[in-house]
Amino acid sequence: MTDLFKEALGNLSGGRVLDLATGEGGFVELLAQSLKDYAHIVGADVDGPAAEVAAARYGQDSVFFVQMDGERMGFAAACFDTVAISASLHHLVAIPPVLAEVRRLLNPDGHFVLAEMHRDAQTAAQHTVIALHHWIADVASALGMVHNRTLSRQELVDHARSLGLDGVACYDTPPPVEDPMEESFIRELDAAIDRTLQQVADAPDPEPLLRRGETLRERLHQVGAQWEPVVIVVGRKG
Repeated sequence: MTDLFKEALGNLSGGRVLDLATGEGGFVELLAQSLKDYAHIVGADVDGPAAEVAAARYGQDSVFFVQMDGERMGFAAACFDTVAISASLHHLVAIPPVLAEVRRLLNPDGHFVLAEMHRDAQTAAQHTVIALHHWIADVASALGMVHNRTLSRQELVDHARSLGLDGVACYDTPPPVEDPMEESFIRELDAAIDRTLQQVADAPDPEPLLRRGETLRERLHQVGAQWEPVVIVVGRKG
């Protein structure tokens, strides 16, 4: 995966970089490693505690973190040369208002970087992980949290293109080669199922969600699992 980000971003001078919905800052670290160079990187997230964790892990003179709502950012227009968002579109209440902020914040020649998993699986084992992700999202939604199902690859590309970008390029993860029955990954997903099943009891109609979880566990042990495919979309503000 790191090689794919180097391919996508290795020739891009980031300048002033904003990472939206940064969470605990993992993508900031990847941007710092993958961009040709940058002046500084700001990670922004509506979750204050997550931003604090990110600051403790990655904060330095040229990398810092703030708590802000992606729909109403407290920055002046055109103040960033690069705006990125990773693995977060399906966690947003609404995507268009956030993308409108992206366009406002980008300078006239600025670049947008979208990196997101999608539901267009290439193998049966990837379908397992996508189905698990969607079940976990449905449980969260039933409990009143914002976690939507993942989008298709084309929907992601269309969202990026809605910004009116020029020179759009897409970079896709190759077909997976890892063993779908790799024991440590199976155990990791089993634990995720256990945690989610504990949450289901608080859902308004838990029985269908409980049945789905156990059915997915059976599939996990029969078919195995491989990570969801990811697309990186890079384009320049037109």
